Amino acid sequence: MEIGTWNGEHALQMIRQAKKFHGRSVEYYGFDLFELLDDKVCSKELSKKPTKLKDVARKLQKTNCKIKLFRGGTKETLPKSVGKLPKMDFIFIDGGHSIGTIENDWEYTQQFMAKHTIVIFDDYWNRENAGCKKVIEKIDRSKFSVEILPIQDKFKGTSGILKINFVKVRKSKNKL
Repeated sequence: MEIGTWNGEHALQMIRQAKKFHGRSVEYYGFDLFELLDDKVCSKELSKKPTKLKDVARKLQKTNCKIKLFRGGTKETLPKSVGKLPKMDFIFIDGGHSIGTIENDWEYTQQFMAKHTIVIFDDYWNRENAGCKKVIEKIDRSKFSVEILPIQDKFKGTSGILKINFVKVRKSKNKL
């Protein structure tokens, strides 16, 4: 599952890797606003304009795997998917970057986690106004294992150097 499908390139990478182990039985579920993202929401979420759903679908259908794309805000689409989609092996969270959106995405992601599920958050950065840092800091460490991964991207911006990491989250072995 990917929250924040954007142009489908990360989806292709994930599917190709998963096919090495699971062949054509790979299922991919992608959530994004796609062409519904307007300039106001784009600015609020610190997002990039995504590709149209039909173009991403066409790109991903070439993988010959089961592909299901959900268009709309995750505050609406994720709750509707709980109980209808299977537990996931891997979930990549890289959708909206406002704290409220990431809190929502994490809340519902937990509903799709099995004991073996790996969740990767993108955009753990050295800012407090957006990104997943505040959400990661609130995760209950007695229930989840949280690891800030060491590889870091650095970008020079108007407010200094932006340092970005991935964060890996799994259910804690104590709670399995």
